[in-house]
Amino acid sequence: MSKQRKEVAVQVTRSLYASEDAIDAALTQVAKFVAELPAARQEAKFAACVGQDAIAQAVSAMTALSEAREAMVKAHDALAVVRDQFGLTPVGFGSDPRKPMQATLPEFTVVRNAAA
Repeated sequence: MSKQRKEVAVQVTRSLYASEDAIDAALTQVAKFVAELPAARQEAKFAACVGQDAIAQAVSAMTALSEAREAMVKAHDALAVVRDQFGLTPVGFGSDPRKPMQATLPEFTVVRNAAA
């Protein structure tokens, strides 16, 4: 694989990760906004119908971002196929390609249903 192709692959990978991060950040922010709306309504002591259209629209925006995220995951998978076709080494990095990411899984606590 030529040096130029490797550089292009790294450039595309950076752009892919930046796109994924941007969608995740937007999804996170909209989720916070959606959660804040009913809490604000309750704090202001408004009727339940106040702001319902705004909540529905914000949830629609969150759904659209979720669909965009799913599409980016599929794009990522499609690029992995291209990577493999050209024999490139998988690359994982955040904003600094000199610092490879370490895959970590979150720890989960098993909670058993007390009624079971």
